[in-house]
Amino acid sequence: MIVTYHDVHSVAKLQEIARIVFAYDNVDLFVISRPQGTAAQTGVPEIHLAAAKKGKKILVVPDLKDAVELLKPEHVFIITRKAEKTLDPKEVGKKDMIVVAGTEPDATKFDIDGLEARKIEPEGMGDVGYMATALCMLK
Repeated sequence: MIVTYHDVHSVAKLQEIARIVFAYDNVDLFVISRPQGTAAQTGVPEIHLAAAKKGKKILVVPDLKDAVELLKPEHVFIITRKAEKTLDPKEVGKKDMIVVAGTEPDATKFDIDGLEARKIEPEGMGDVGYMATALCMLK
């Protein structure tokens, strides 16, 4: 499974998300798409180092569409409060991508467009909570 953290600005959140992602053996690749500011300057190099030490794969891309185009996942599920359907672990396969946005309060309509939007409950956990809950559901 491919896990993507999209549009991240915070080094601390990027580090926390990476720790969560790296704890799961069912994640084949961790993608950071559209890192910005200090997350791009400081966080990405730190995460690369952590990934290398743990034997994990990481990819950094300018935008989410680049990751989808390059990796060609069968399905791309984006976690968003704007979704009508709840994420069902049975619908997520090994060749699929799960996306959590680092923006508050949620992913933009532009980011969601063309992807399979799913929600996770309880609502309002934020990106770190959504990532942890999604990966726990999918283990």
